[in-house]
Amino acid sequence: MNNQYQVTIFRAEQLQQLRNVRIHSPSIIQIISGSKQLYWKESTIALSPSQLLLCEASACLSFENLPQKGHFLSRVFSFHCAPTEAMLTLSQSIASDLDAPMINTDRALQSTLDALFSFELSQLSKETQTFLVMGLYQQLAERGVLHLLFPSANTCFSHKLSQYLSHSPGEEHPLESAAEHFAMSRATLIRKLKHEGMQYRELLAEVRLNHALYLMQNEQCSVALLSQLCGYQSEERFSQRFKRKFGLTPSAYMKTL
Repeated sequence: MNNQYQVTIFRAEQLQQLRNVRIHSPSIIQIISGSKQLYWKESTIALSPSQLLLCEASACLSFENLPQKGHFLSRVFSFHCAPTEAMLTLSQSIASDLDAPMINTDRALQSTLDALFSFELSQLSKETQTFLVMGLYQQLAERGVLHLLFPSANTCFSHKLSQYLSHSPGEEHPLESAAEHFAMSRATLIRKLKHEGMQYRELLAEVRLNHALYLMQNEQCSVALLSQLCGYQSEERFSQRFKRKFGLTPSAYMKTL
């Protein structure tokens, strides 16, 4: 069963600097301890535990995670189902101009996020998960910010493709197989991605490298094993791609944990 949302924990015990981290699904980033310095457009923004960062799919973030008293901890809520048109219309009708897609949290939002975090998703049906997520969407719509997560009710194709690839990032995933999965020709898949400013190899690499971040946060793996789990035959090539993408080597990132 494909989950309608997921929650990923990120932590650090040293200053953690990352650049060009692609957000593949609409996501809410919540700081639990420490703070995040976000490089947003031409400015630097501090995200604290009292705030939420709302990221639309395809957003690309550069930031520093700053531990406080030796610890940084954040939760990333990623959503795989769309809100209703009525929710988006409500959100847009009461929206206010924001310098960045950040809002102050409140007790009601905090309680909803805590509830979503607490559930064992394998024990919940797809329909139940959708029902729970819709409650959060309605809260965000009433705050006039839901449309920041979902600029359109239509899910972009690159989001659907990244979800498909993320189920098994370590496999080869030839373009023809992906096209067959979506019942389209190779040329149509390439054209759809081009329309969204993406290329297949680029998207597959980003999914794999994001998976590497997740594995390092949740498993104790050597760089050699990481490269294999993320679909790279060469440890050196994996390390080069990782550094080129995020600005530091896998070994340097692991030291921050």
